[in-house]
Amino acid sequence: MPYENEKKNKEKYGASSIDSRGYKEKTDYKEEREPLSHHLKDTRADYSPLRVKEETVISSRLVPRVEDDKIKPLRLISSEVIGGIFDRVHFLEKRISELRENVNIRATIHEQILVEIEKDIEDRMQFLLAISDINERRNLKLDISVLRKERRGENVQYWRDLVELNTELRKLEEEHEIEKKIAGIFGDGN
Repeated sequence: MPYENEKKNKEKYGASSIDSRGYKEKTDYKEEREPLSHHLKDTRADYSPLRVKEETVISSRLVPRVEDDKIKPLRLISSEVIGGIFDRVHFLEKRISELRENVNIRATIHEQILVEIEKDIEDRMQFLLAISDINERRNLKLDISVLRKERRGENVQYWRDLVELNTELRKLEEEHEIEKKIAGIFGDGN
C-alpha cells in the first residue's frame, strides 16, 4: 500500500517531489555551523528588559548624620638655627616665644572644640527625648556615641600635640641656655 501511495503522488505531483534519497539531500541550502569561540559571548546585548520601573523613595531624617572625621596630629619640622652666636640666641628666643604662643593657641582651640561637641551632644539629647520613631532614636543614639568618640579623640589628640610642642619647647630652651652661656663668654658680659 505505501508503494501505491508513492505512485499516485508521483503521477499527481511529479517524480521530483518525493524521492527515496531523503529530505536532507533534496534541500538546496548549505548547513552552516557556528564557529567555536574560546571567548565568552556578551549576552547582555541580546537581553533587554520589557519595562523599567522607577520608584521614588522618600527618606526623612530630622538631624543630619555626624561623620567621623580623623584629626591629624601636628607635625613639627623645625630647622636648625644658623648664624652668628648672638644671632642664634636672638632667633632661639623668638622661636621659644612662638612655641609658647602655639601651645596657648592649641589649648584655646581644644576648649572651643570641646564646647562645640558638648553643645551638639546636648542638642541631640533634646531631640532624643522628643522622637518616638525607633529608627530615628537609634540613629540619634549612634550620632551621640560618634560625638562622644570624637570628644575622646580630641582629648587624645590635644595631649599628643601638647607633648610634641612641649618637647620641642624644652629642646629650644636647653639650646637657648647653652647658646646664651657661649655668647656670654665671648661677649664679655654684653
